[in-house]
Amino acid sequence: MRKRIALWGVAAGTVIGLFMPTAALAAAGPNGTNITTSPVSSVLHVAPGKSITTTLSVQNNAAKPIDIELQLQTFKPYGKNGRAQVVPPKPGSDFVNWVRFSQTSFTAQPGEWQKIQMTISPPPTAALDYYYAVLVKPAVTTASGKTNTLKGYNAILILLNVDSPNAKPQITVTNFSSLHGLYEYLPATFNITAKNTGNIFLAPSGDVYISKSSDFSHTIDTIPVNTAQGNVIPGSSRIFPAQWNNGFPLFAPKTVGGQPITDKTGTTIQHLSWDFTQANKFRFGKYYAKMVFVYNNGQRDVPISAVVSFWVIPWKLGLLVLLFVGLCMFGLYSGGRKLAAKTAGLSKKAKKHE
Repeated sequence: MRKRIALWGVAAGTVIGLFMPTAALAAAGPNGTNITTSPVSSVLHVAPGKSITTTLSVQNNAAKPIDIELQLQTFKPYGKNGRAQVVPPKPGSDFVNWVRFSQTSFTAQPGEWQKIQMTISPPPTAALDYYYAVLVKPAVTTASGKTNTLKGYNAILILLNVDSPNAKPQITVTNFSSLHGLYEYLPATFNITAKNTGNIFLAPSGDVYISKSSDFSHTIDTIPVNTAQGNVIPGSSRIFPAQWNNGFPLFAPKTVGGQPITDKTGTTIQHLSWDFTQANKFRFGKYYAKMVFVYNNGQRDVPISAVVSFWVIPWKLGLLVLLFVGLCMFGLYSGGRKLAAKTAGLSKKAKKHE
């Protein structure tokens, strides 16, 4: 499956999204260039002294042919949100010499996919992880006939693991928390911070369970975490979010024509959605969220668990209900007093006539 992502390309040292193996990256640049690359990233495993080949794809979305050049660099994690920073190889980084491309420059015809074979041949002494960034750089020819390589380009990230008896797969969860302790309405957002304390990249996964009871004798909902199989690089931390949005009413992104609307800061505008077919999912009171995060240590799955509590209180709606009840009680009280006064008056008149 390919996924189109609109952006203005990637430059060396620039931060980009990381670890989306099945997606494609589309970049529109100046001079009418527009290319799509696939995949965004790929995870490869190979034995020392063996070779492995993967296919990279480039599509020219423009109306004219585009000259393409490939350049090999590396990358490192940036921040805790699954992003990567493309950087030049350090001096002595021999692993870049293990790579061969079926072609490093070509002309991409309009609308056509160009396939490039990337072969990596690690030596028998290779071990553990290596990280590659394949830069796909379009070039244009000016009216004077001069060819200029554009500054904007796509990057395909390759995570290579070379089998080693010294591999140490290990993940530690350093934090599991709710974004807020009190929510007026769902969604409720939880963050799992996983740190790779081993020496090979790992893609942990798991679930967050929602319950009204602390012993989780009855589970209301189950939220899968890291279904995209995002990796955590050794020595780095990554935040995996989980969102519980199975409720009524619900804050949801405001859209026009199927596209979310954002404010001046780029934040998606939310609105309160009242889907009365989901009215049985009205949430109120104290809830518990239990995280079960799992990684494989090479021999078995290792579970990590933690629990956090939070509240859902529709306080505005509660105030309206209290106001309505108060008005009703006041009306009944006032009506009762008037009725009692009227009844007392009628009683006095009746006694006078006796």
